This record gives sequence, structure tokens and C-alpha cells, in this order.
Amino acid sequence: MEGKLITVKTSDNLHLSGLLVEPKVQATNIIINIHGTSGNFYWNDFYEPISKMALDLGLGFLSTNNRGSGVYELEAGTIPNGASLEKFEDCLIDIDAWIEFCLGKGYKNIILEGHSFGTEKNVYYMTKGKYKDKIKAVILLGFSDTIGTQQKYENKIGKNYFDEATKLVNENRGTELLSDLTSLCGELPISAQTYLNFFSEKSEIKFALPFGKGKGLVSFQNIKVPVLGVISDNESGEYTIIPIKDAIELLKSENKLAEAYQIEDSNHGFEGKETKLVEIIADFLKRRVLI
Repeated sequence: MEGKLITVKTSDNLHLSGLLVEPKVQATNIIINIHGTSGNFYWNDFYEPISKMALDLGLGFLSTNNRGSGVYELEAGTIPNGASLEKFEDCLIDIDAWIEFCLGKGYKNIILEGHSFGTEKNVYYMTKGKYKDKIKAVILLGFSDTIGTQQKYENKIGKNYFDEATKLVNENRGTELLSDLTSLCGELPISAQTYLNFFSEKSEIKFALPFGKGKGLVSFQNIKVPVLGVISDNESGEYTIIPIKDAIELLKSENKLAEAYQIEDSNHGFEGKETKLVEIIADFLKRRVLI
């Protein structure tokens, strides 16, 4: 993927990197991609074909890092970051910074695309984001329910980590990792402070995409622009908690501006099915956004 490597600074002084791909003629619309848990702006194979599609449609494409990139970055004098240290509501700060960059480049409309955990951040942004009125459409790839996934894992192992996390935070050791190095959804380590931020009763994530509830996606209901959801058919590899087809129907029933599709013989990262993914996104954009 050819583009320009760029860096922005968030309002709390965290530097984030990204890759900007632009058409030769100044575009009005740009796709901003928000990666998933521990991801980055260059990891997924679908970034390059989506960037080429964007150019073909006369759009810009910006693949971004957020403070959930990587796993654990703790250094004196810097903002703790990485999937094990981020606080969910800080995604608003990250997305703000990228949108401000694009507005400064002359773009007028943002197509906010997210993958996996990035889908939850994008839905949350559409409720509380500073520039939510600049968003022309939302694209949710591999849409996920982190709260439900964590509950599923903790039910499987027969315990939760609230006592351990609370003890560490009370001892001013909140950035320390919990003893179970797969305590984040059975896959990654998580710090005490992030565990409480993500999964306590006051968690903001529960307002994003709580598919496990089976209904009442209140934040999603309130999105007032076209929404596209795309997901695989791999039940064991997705994070919808309820059956994937039920999650698709829930998106469509909870918001009449939403449409959603399943790609057969695929996985969470759409590996080997990038062409089909791009076809779905391009069709959506041409029918409902670029008109």
C-alpha cells in the first residue's frame, strides 16, 4: 500500500502514526480506519485493497493507529498505551485527532470504518464524539461485543478478576498486569486499571455493541447516517456472542439505516476474501454515500 506516513498528536499528547493514501485531485470524502484490539495501521491484508478501492472512487483513505495498538507500552513521561493499558473512552480523543487532521487537509466528510474492537469505538464515537456531525457513513467490519466476550470467557473459567484488579488499583499498581496473561477475553493480558475501566458497572463499552443482550443497542439505534456491517461466517472466530446471523438481523432491526452482510468461508480478518469485502463496501458507498 503506497501512501504517506504521518503522525498526529492527541489532546493528551500521545503521538499516533498512520498511513494516508490520497487521489491526485483533492477529495471531499475520506475513509478513516480504526483498528481492533492490539492492531495497527498496516497489519490487516484488507487495508491495501480498500485503499485502492478508495482511490478508484475518488476518496482518500487513512489507516490509523490508536492508543490500543500493540499490547503494553509503559514508559516514564508518556501516556500508557497498548491494548492492556488503554481506557475505552479515550478512543474519543484518538478519533478526534485523526478527524482534525483530515479536516485540516481539506476533507469535508468522514467515512468512519472500524474493525473488531474498532467497531465498538466507532459506534461509541457516534454518540459522544466531538466531530460526529462530520461523519457521513459508518462501516463496521467484524463487529464485536467485548463485554459479552469477556463474560463468556469468565463463565468458562469460573471466575472474574475484580478482586485482584481492585486490590492492585488501591495499591497504586493499576498499570500492573493481572496474573492470568490471557485475562482479556482469553486472548491477551490486561492491566488492573484497564480491566476495571472495561468491565466495571460504569464501563462505557457496554453502550457500544452489546449483542449478548439480544436487543437494545441504544447507541447503535441513534446513528443517523448509513451504516454497513460486514462479518465472516466463522462462529468460533467472531465475537458477536449470539449466532452471527442473529447479530446481522439485530443490526438491521435496531437501525433502519443499517445493512449487513456475511462473507462465506471467511474469518475475522477476511483473509483470502478481500475482493468480496471490497465489492460489498464499494457497492454500499456508491449506493448510499457518494450520491
